[in-house]
Amino acid sequence: MKGSAVPAGSTLEGRAAAALPPQTPGVTLRVFDVQIPLNNLCVLKPGQTPNIDKLMPVVDWSTSTDFGLETHFVTHVVGNLVVPQAGSYTLRLASDDGSRLLIDDRVVIDHDGLHGPDPKDATVNLTAGAHALRIEHFERDGGQQITLSWKPPGAAGFAVVPNSALSTDADVVRVTAPGRKECEGIADTPGDGLPLTGVHPNYTLTDLRPKGFEPQVSAMDWLPDGRLAVTTWGGSNNTTGEVYLLGNVTGNTGPDKVTVKRVASGLKEPMGITYVGGKLYVSQKHELTELNDTDGDEVTDQYRRVATWPFGGNFHEFAFGLLHKDGFFYLNLSVSINYGGATTNPQPAPNRGTTIKVNRQTGEVSYVAGGLRTPNGIGWGPEGGIFVTDNQGGWLPSSKLVHIKQDRFFHHYTNPAGPFDSRPVTRPVLWLPQNEIANSPSTPLQLTDGPFAGQMLFGDVTYGGVQRGFLEKVGGEYQGAVFRLTQGLEAGVTRISVGPDGALYAGGLGAGGNWGQEGKLAFGLQKLTPNGADAFDIRAMRAVPGGFALEYTQPLSAQTATDLAKRYRIKQWRYAPTADYGGPKIGEETLTAGSATLSADRRTVTLAIPGLKADRVVHVRSPRPFSSSTGESLWSTEAWYTLNRLPGGVPTGEVRGLGNKCLDVDDSQTADGTKIQVWGCNSTAAQQWTVAGDGALKVLGKCLDVAGGGSADGTKVQLWTCNGSGAQTWQAQADGSLRNPQSAKCLDVAGGTTADGTKVQLWTCNGTSAQKWALP
Repeated sequence: MKGSAVPAGSTLEGRAAAALPPQTPGVTLRVFDVQIPLNNLCVLKPGQTPNIDKLMPVVDWSTSTDFGLETHFVTHVVGNLVVPQAGSYTLRLASDDGSRLLIDDRVVIDHDGLHGPDPKDATVNLTAGAHALRIEHFERDGGQQITLSWKPPGAAGFAVVPNSALSTDADVVRVTAPGRKECEGIADTPGDGLPLTGVHPNYTLTDLRPKGFEPQVSAMDWLPDGRLAVTTWGGSNNTTGEVYLLGNVTGNTGPDKVTVKRVASGLKEPMGITYVGGKLYVSQKHELTELNDTDGDEVTDQYRRVATWPFGGNFHEFAFGLLHKDGFFYLNLSVSINYGGATTNPQPAPNRGTTIKVNRQTGEVSYVAGGLRTPNGIGWGPEGGIFVTDNQGGWLPSSKLVHIKQDRFFHHYTNPAGPFDSRPVTRPVLWLPQNEIANSPSTPLQLTDGPFAGQMLFGDVTYGGVQRGFLEKVGGEYQGAVFRLTQGLEAGVTRISVGPDGALYAGGLGAGGNWGQEGKLAFGLQKLTPNGADAFDIRAMRAVPGGFALEYTQPLSAQTATDLAKRYRIKQWRYAPTADYGGPKIGEETLTAGSATLSADRRTVTLAIPGLKADRVVHVRSPRPFSSSTGESLWSTEAWYTLNRLPGGVPTGEVRGLGNKCLDVDDSQTADGTKIQVWGCNSTAAQQWTVAGDGALKVLGKCLDVAGGGSADGTKVQLWTCNGSGAQTWQAQADGSLRNPQSAKCLDVAGGTTADGTKVQLWTCNGTSAQKWALP
């Protein structure tokens, strides 16, 4: 953040304490791990979650315990300087390395560059009251320090600004995330290395909130008469959520035309609403509720409980979303977490982190899938499937989009175990790299019209805006690419819906601290109406043998087509989920496009990329200048493809089983008879299995083999030279087991234990978790 300097002799006007949100003494310290040596202050890319976020009593820090990091970090200090009396104040900022002090968004001290803990002073006239305080700082290496002192009017010398003269927002959510954070590059611009800032040219933005209507939107659905039903959050651990019916929101409209009618209140943090059979249904934290109007005025007179589910009272135990189909409701239950983000251990209520199904008539609850954490989004997708977004945390190194099917498990473990924790892990459809393309993703929905018809959209509460996902099936499962679509909205986006007029409606929400889009409102309601434009953008990114095909909405210019392969920058990495909050990119490497072939219509570029690997996220960027044949610049230059499977040939990758352990060759040996075991997944060659067309499972140039072609329970399963025999033929079954047809028995983890080194064996098929395997 850069502010203008304070003009000489000017006075900065403070604010009365009553004008501030609830305060607590001290300041907020946020530390960002940039992992590179800086020479000067840098501007952080927007939308990044800090590594450290904590309340500190005063600004006087000089140890890694204070900052939470040793070297190569950026610090932001935010709060208020509470001035007791008007007058001339001399402020002193000592820092190692560079720093900048802003009061009321005006630069008072600029102390940038590499240096030791030298002080720098400035005198400024301040009125009594609260003045916005911000300090920016970076540490390269060696010592580290920030100290803010002052000499008030009449004081003989300097003293550290006391706790009584500092304040910051109270009772806020302090979200943190591990991993490297990035500064803006010299060539980075919105949509090209940075988040977008404006509205996509294909849409026209319309505000929908009448004056004084400030909804923290938590759910939306449509009535047959074209009115929009909206629920509002009501705040954490409150029962002040409400339901409104909004009229005149479709078509040519605006805030002065929209009508607002409250029809329900006293709800416990509702996060889903749907209109079925002439009635509205709402998912509260603890129950599914039917809203009944008994006297015809549309205002709810009776709140009928349809169903309940396990609920332990934790602030994070939400019931997200609400879908309905064929007499059943579908929604997500988030897990309990501690303040700071760690998964509560043990959970206060069982079977959380699940997608559930509720019988509309009987209220019976059944579990569909599990292993979710904060699944703040559920929607219909391709082939009428259910798709869910989940937020970074324990067992989630980054946010993701998953495809819900019965009995699937998505890797978030709990204590006590959830109903699907013993199932093999189902990989995400899309990884949403944290702080790059997502942070707190929300509602997914599928577009049915326009240039991106068939693709998925989803909002984001903290990163903000709306992102776009192109999905395709490879090996029978969805994977694909995610792109930036639009920003420019008034709040972070918690819910989106396509209205009867074809417009995309976006509801906004935010909270104190850093949960919400920075610089935006904590409430909002707007719509994006397609205007017939067809901006130059990446329409789709498809995996092809040996690379990717990128389809554009317009033909490429002759200038762009020159030396085309050199215009693309490519990286790939993988994630390794652990119980820790979030996680870094693993094995990040830079790739080079060997060639780039432009189609005859100049709309598709096929990149040949040596070195692509399965189970990777592949980031492709084509920095500007990159223009169409009309001279239009590319709207957004980046794509993130989740390459679970390589197209063409035969599937190769990990075979995951009990406890999410991998089928492994002992000590990577290749001798005939080598033990096959389960082991923690590590991406080594000893765990990269190829599913051959003849039913063989191959690794290290040999095959998975039943010793001696036996059939007795407990028969050894080993590595052996491939010979095409029945002892080396395996068939994947619908229940997830691997059956050897010759013996009519299944691949089994001995004793049902998950310890590294546990052997696998042949055993009578029994449907237990010890016989469930997920193939590549």
